[in-house]
Amino acid sequence: MILWTIQSEEVYRIIEETGVYHCNPSKSMFSFMEKQYRWLSEQMRKKIGEPPRGVVFPVWAWYKWENLRKKPDLRHERWANGFEGERFACMEIDVPDENVVLSDFDNWSIILLDDLISKTEEESKLLEEEYNSLSEKYKWDMKSKNWEQVFDLTPFENDWAICGSSVQATFWELRKEQIKSVRFFEGAKSKR
Repeated sequence: MILWTIQSEEVYRIIEETGVYHCNPSKSMFSFMEKQYRWLSEQMRKKIGEPPRGVVFPVWAWYKWENLRKKPDLRHERWANGFEGERFACMEIDVPDENVVLSDFDNWSIILLDDLISKTEEESKLLEEEYNSLSEKYKWDMKSKNWEQVFDLTPFENDWAICGSSVQATFWELRKEQIKSVRFFEGAKSKR
């Protein structure tokens, strides 16, 4: 499966030196959303199997961005990430399909906010009422089951929700031989 991952230049150098890269949680922004990332890791175990020894969190890449299956436009401010002057590597990679879990970017954003996924405002209100009526013991079960919708990539869009437009990929490791091409760029100052 052809994917595109944007990593710091340091990650690319690690791959060049060691032949493989695993996510380093201490250099990631996982700490304040650890529950969500641990949930995703557990789902990945169910879908593609156990990670290599010592690996806790996945490597991320793009499968599709705004309905397009092509390399991300590096001029787009989303890719700048606000790290002015920091060097990045956009790598086109080929990871075996059976090692990849695809998920919807917009629904993942809802998960990161620790919210429930819904397709309408009315559904959101009903889900919230149901969630709030549950005892603490059952709230996590409901949320965890609701979040599984992140793996449904069926295109959908209305005034409340969008799904299937931007699709991300997660996998346990990135190997040197999976890199097909690399393009380096510098982060720009955020326009915000």
